Amino acid sequence: MYHLIKKDFLMQKKALKLSILLMLFFSITLVHNLGTAGLSVGIIAITYQLVLGTSALEDKDNSDMILVSLPIKKNKIVLSKYVSIYIFAAYAILVYFIIALMANLFNLPLEVPITGMEILIALLAVTLFFSISFPLVFKYGYLKSKMVNLILFFIVVFGGTPIISNIMNDEKLSQSVIEFIHQRSDTHLTILILIPLVLILVISYLLSLTFYKNREF
Repeated sequence: MYHLIKKDFLMQKKALKLSILLMLFFSITLVHNLGTAGLSVGIIAITYQLVLGTSALEDKDNSDMILVSLPIKKNKIVLSKYVSIYIFAAYAILVYFIIALMANLFNLPLEVPITGMEILIALLAVTLFFSISFPLVFKYGYLKSKMVNLILFFIVVFGGTPIISNIMNDEKLSQSVIEFIHQRSDTHLTILILIPLVLILVISYLLSLTFYKNREF
C-alpha cells in the first residue's frame, strides 16, 4: 500500500508545487476574510485538487488497467486511495500551519485561524465529500464522474460555507457548541463524531470496492 500512495505523490509533483501557490492565495482571500469557513474550503479545495488530480492522470494513462493486471489485491488499491485522502489533507493542513506561523513571526496583516476546531471541521467536510465522491470514481472512472463530482464540490463549498460562517459568527450559537463539547467526555465525543464518521467511511469503502471489482476495464 505504501508504494501505491507513494505513486500518487510522485504523479503530483507539479500539482504539489502549484498547490502551495494556491494555498497562499486562499490564505490572503478566503481564509483571511472567512476565517474557519475559509480554511475548511481551502483544505477541501487542495485535497480535491490532489486526490482527484491523481485519478485524472490515472484515467488519462489507463493506469487502472496496468494495476489490475499486477499481483495487487483490489482492496489494497481502493484502500490506498482512501488513505491518500488524509495524507493530502494533512499536507494541506501543514502548509496552512506554516503560513500562519510565518504570518505571526513576521507580523504580517494576515489571519489564518488553524486550531483543533478548524482542523476537525475541515476533516469532517473532506470525509463527507470523498465518501460520496469515491464510489462514483470507482464505478464510472474519473472522466465519467467528473461533472457530478464538480457539482458535489460546489454544493459542499457554497452550501457548507454559510453554515460554518453563521455558527462561528453567531456568538450565542458558537458558545453553545463550545459548551456542548466541554460538557461531554472524550468517550462521548468519540461516539458522537468518530464512530459515525468511521461508519460512513466503511460503507463508502465497501461500495467503492464492490464497484471496482465489478468494473470492466
